[in-house]
Amino acid sequence: MNDASAQPRTMTVAQRALIVQRVLVDGWTSAEAAAAFGVSERKVDIWVADFRQYGMTSLRRAPRKTLAAGIAHVTISEPLRGIASKIASGLRRLLLRKRLPPPLPLQRFNDDHRSRD
Repeated sequence: MNDASAQPRTMTVAQRALIVQRVLVDGWTSAEAAAAFGVSERKVDIWVADFRQYGMTSLRRAPRKTLAAGIAHVTISEPLRGIASKIASGLRRLLLRKRLPPPLPLQRFNDDHRSRD
């Protein structure tokens, strides 16, 4: 079994740049680079694809922030967070609603029954 998939490994920006350089400039295959640096071939393919699309800034991103993760965050996480916030706000208003005090009885004075002239 491949040791690269058994243990997750944190790669620095320089190491990811070196892997991308080996694949794009030196002509290594993704499998060769993955074996040499102890990471999965899939990660190498993702880093190379991100580098081709975004350039050097893609190397500075956290390794878990892929395009698919960004799309999932925008299409699933944010709307669910908004819905949960609205539900929580409504429940708070419903459960913590301050009850209005009962109306005060109006006092009647003798002058109230006078006819207007």
